[in-house]
Amino acid sequence: MKRSLIGLVAIGALIAGPAMAADMNMPLKAPAAPLAPACMWCGFYVGGNAGWAWGRDDINTTNIIGPVPPFVAVDNAAVSSAASPRINGDGFTGGGQIGYNSQSGNIVWGAEADFEYLGIKGSTSGTFPFPSTLPGGVVGPPTEFFGVATHYSTDWLFTARPRIGWAMNNWLLYATGGLAVGREHFSQTLTLLPPFVSTNTFATTQVGWTVGAGVEYALNQNWSVKAEYLYVDLGRTGANAGTLTPACTPAVCTYTNSSSAHLTANIARVGINYHFNFGGPIATRY
Repeated sequence: MKRSLIGLVAIGALIAGPAMAADMNMPLKAPAAPLAPACMWCGFYVGGNAGWAWGRDDINTTNIIGPVPPFVAVDNAAVSSAASPRINGDGFTGGGQIGYNSQSGNIVWGAEADFEYLGIKGSTSGTFPFPSTLPGGVVGPPTEFFGVATHYSTDWLFTARPRIGWAMNNWLLYATGGLAVGREHFSQTLTLLPPFVSTNTFATTQVGWTVGAGVEYALNQNWSVKAEYLYVDLGRTGANAGTLTPACTPAVCTYTNSSSAHLTANIARVGINYHFNFGGPIATRY
């Protein structure tokens, strides 16, 4: 009996040995690759941004007071010219954005809207002679002077823009452009011959356009960071009528004043987005 058991064990070893060796020589199956999103940039996202803005306001003022000297034509032209400066300004900007992307191959397209605090501020001032009171002028010396002080600032900016870009793995390069709406404040004081002072102030919401480009990098399926540049043109405001203190006596003189402004701005900002990752996984490859 004992010999029979030993024989059976020997026969089993002879049969199982080659099979076990064959299994040991078979290549191991590669582990499953991690799930990847079917559309890396697809879906809704929200985020925030911060940066710096700089720009200029082109002022156009027409100021006419007359006919009492020295407010003659040459003086009115000088006042209007001095009151029509090009003012540079800059300031902090920051806010939030919301958007949606679709993707086909490497091409990504979608739309984004943002609302920003826009803190651009600029001002200029100066003192200038009335040309008619200069030596050789129609009135002549002593030379009289007038002063001009102009200031503008912005409150906020809203943009709504389509985006189109090219995706390369975690990177997205894109161009964008569309609607821009912003709020601007303007004030100007003209210190004329005593006791006359002209003031003109207004606040207006302007509708314009914007265009720009950016780069975005996906940190993972939910988070990305970006850097972006926008050029904004809010167009020219309508002319606004100023006032003169004290008012001219109609029998002695007349007074008209109007100002308009054309604001353009450059915005450089960085931001972060949270993607809700509606793309879903693709099948695992082996």
